[in-house]
Amino acid sequence: MPTKPSNEIFRALNSKNQIAHYTPDPNQNLPAEYPVTGVSIGDVGTWNEGSFEVIFNGCWSANHPINTNVVPDDFTNFPLGTRDVSKRSFHAPGSIIANAKVTKVSLTAGASSLVTPSFPATAGSTVTFKLQSKECAILVLPEGATRERLLPLEKFRKHVAKHAQEWYALAGDRLAPKDHLFVVTGCDKAASWGIATASTTSGGVSASLKFAVVGVAGASLSPQYEWQDFGSATVRTSRDRGLPRMENQSVFIRGFFVPKKAPLLTLTLGRFRALWDVVPRARGRISLEIKNSDDGDNGMAASTTEWDIPPCD
Repeated sequence: MPTKPSNEIFRALNSKNQIAHYTPDPNQNLPAEYPVTGVSIGDVGTWNEGSFEVIFNGCWSANHPINTNVVPDDFTNFPLGTRDVSKRSFHAPGSIIANAKVTKVSLTAGASSLVTPSFPATAGSTVTFKLQSKECAILVLPEGATRERLLPLEKFRKHVAKHAQEWYALAGDRLAPKDHLFVVTGCDKAASWGIATASTTSGGVSASLKFAVVGVAGASLSPQYEWQDFGSATVRTSRDRGLPRMENQSVFIRGFFVPKKAPLLTLTLGRFRALWDVVPRARGRISLEIKNSDDGDNGMAASTTEWDIPPCD
């Protein structure tokens, strides 16, 4: 039995620059335009149990379907030009990303017809993977994946910093108290994928996973895949949802968390000076009033701090 949730095991595929997305398929409850592309540069949202949940997009205008009824009409977006995003093939067809050494045991029926020299495309074909580790996580990309990357990154960071408080206000109750907004600056997108995880409390777990071509998807005749004979592993695969076959499944996401602005502290100098004037006569304490800009009257909440003042003779 797994020792912890599979989405936590899958984090083993995270790297310094990107997060492995446990649910690459787009959220089907979002506006119809969103599943066509999936996670996009400029998406603003949160991470929840390995899934990125978009709230709005900071690069699209207020009237874009994903922003409708979320951002105001005067929303200041960061418009992207055609040369602001790099897009190129990155993961080759048949790519395997894992946190443990993988032994690939090919191939059964249909092995004569391959997408690449290492991956089957004919219905009935299978590839078997073997892993051994205390925790195993594997991502298979039968058709490879494309990498998208934002180029004017520093300029975009400054834009986000400028509007951070506004964006937190827009997120509202979609955020838990300790949550931070995450902004997407790049992603790797695939048309098909397979994920498997396994773990044990001691020693190592040996996972033998068979990835099979089970048919074709729609008019495109693209292969459909599923895991077979996966034992105790937890597995997931991409699914044909009636949409044209396209790279809209975000298997890796890059970006940054938006810091919450610290409360602004200001001094009421008039009160400070008045108290300072009487210190030599009072020979006692000085009070300093501090106001927090986050709440209170006119956005300011007052508090008072006092210090002992030595006698002035």
